[in-house]
Amino acid sequence: MTTKKKQLMKKLLLISSFLMLAGIFHASAQRGFNIGIGANYNATFIINQNIYGGSPQLDYKETTSFAYDLGLGYNFTRWIGIKAEVGMTPMGQKYYNHDDIPSITRDVKLSYITVPVMAHISFGGKVFRFYANLGPQFAFLTKATQSYLKDGNPLPKFYNPEIKDSIDVSKTDIKDRYKSMDIMARFDCGLDIILISHIGINIGVSGAYGLTDINASAWQLKNSDGVYKPSHNVYGGLNIGLRYCF
Repeated sequence: MTTKKKQLMKKLLLISSFLMLAGIFHASAQRGFNIGIGANYNATFIINQNIYGGSPQLDYKETTSFAYDLGLGYNFTRWIGIKAEVGMTPMGQKYYNHDDIPSITRDVKLSYITVPVMAHISFGGKVFRFYANLGPQFAFLTKATQSYLKDGNPLPKFYNPEIKDSIDVSKTDIKDRYKSMDIMARFDCGLDIILISHIGINIGVSGAYGLTDINASAWQLKNSDGVYKPSHNVYGGLNIGLRYCF
C-alpha cells in the first residue's frame, strides 16, 4: 500500500471516528423537550412541632408516604436544561409519648400540590447519564388533618392565656392552622438509563426543605417553655420515573 493511500485511509478513519462520536453525543444529548412521570417513597418530617402551648413535646415517630408527579423538561445542550413538575406530595409527622403513661399519639397529615422549577444538569454516555436538579419548589396546601389521642380518646380543650381562649387541640380538620403555601428548596440526583430510542428511566434520590414557617400567623403560639419555634416541612426519599424525549 502506497504512502498516499495510507494517508487517505487515515483521514477517512479519522473522519469516520469523528462522525461516529458526533452521532453518539447527539444521541445522548437528547436536546429538546421531554415529558415523564415519577413516583417517590419519602420519609417526611415537621421540624419543630406546634402543640399550641399545651402538653410537653412528644417524640418523633418514623413517618413515610408515597408521592407522584408529572414532569416537563427542556434540554438546551447535552449538559444543561430546565425541569418543572406538578406533583401530589403528602407530608406530615407522627408523634408518640415514649413513656406510654399516659399513651399519647399524634398523626399530622398534610397534603400538597407541589410545583418545582429546577435547573437540570446531566453528564455521561449514550446509555447511562448522571443527573442533578436544583431549584425552588412551591407547595400548595390542599388538606390538613390530624389524629391526636390520649389513651385512645381525643384530648380535652384547654385554655391558652396567649390567645385568651380555649383550644380544641384534638380537632381533626386543621387546615386553618397552616399557611396555604410553602416555599421549599428542592434537590434531586441520580442516574438516567436510556432503554430504547427516546425512552428512558431515572432512578435516584429526591428531597426538599421548607424555607418558610408552615404555621398560620394566628397559630404561631409559644410552647410550654414560653418560646415559639417556626415549623418547617422536610422530606427525602427514593425516586423512580419514566421519561419520553421528543
